[in-house]
Amino acid sequence: MGWVSSGDDRDSTIGELAELAAPFSALYASLWTQRHVPADVLELCRLRLAQLHQCAVELQRQEIGIPAKKSERLAQWDTDPIFSPAERACLAFTEVYAMDTQALTDQHADAVKMHFGDAGLVLLVEALGILDGMTRLSLLWQLRANTGQPQASGTSL
Repeated sequence: MGWVSSGDDRDSTIGELAELAAPFSALYASLWTQRHVPADVLELCRLRLAQLHQCAVELQRQEIGIPAKKSERLAQWDTDPIFSPAERACLAFTEVYAMDTQALTDQHADAVKMHFGDAGLVLLVEALGILDGMTRLSLLWQLRANTGQPQASGTSL
């Protein structure tokens, strides 16, 4: 339980806001079924945000299954050949987005568009807004990770 609500996880905390819970859940679920950016790429971006913000509860969450090797090597995405050029483009965009959205360049956008087009870039920006926001809220709400549960490793910056 955090200081903001009696909820002890994201769903129960959001559930206390009855007028927002169902619409938010529908919006969040749509991220994982849209056709512009593959769900596994968004999951890598979500996990990288959790690493950058050092958010254990979000590192523990699994929205879409990704290979364990990618999860283990996520902090080295920029040099590890296991990551595709499309994944690297999105992860580079994600890292800058997490630190300073105004530092995003045309080159960051063009790299994403090369793989996913204009619609993919727009989707990535919108998804990062939601994913980054939820990671920061998990920290604000002081949600705790379950002890003994696996987490994406390599949380170094």
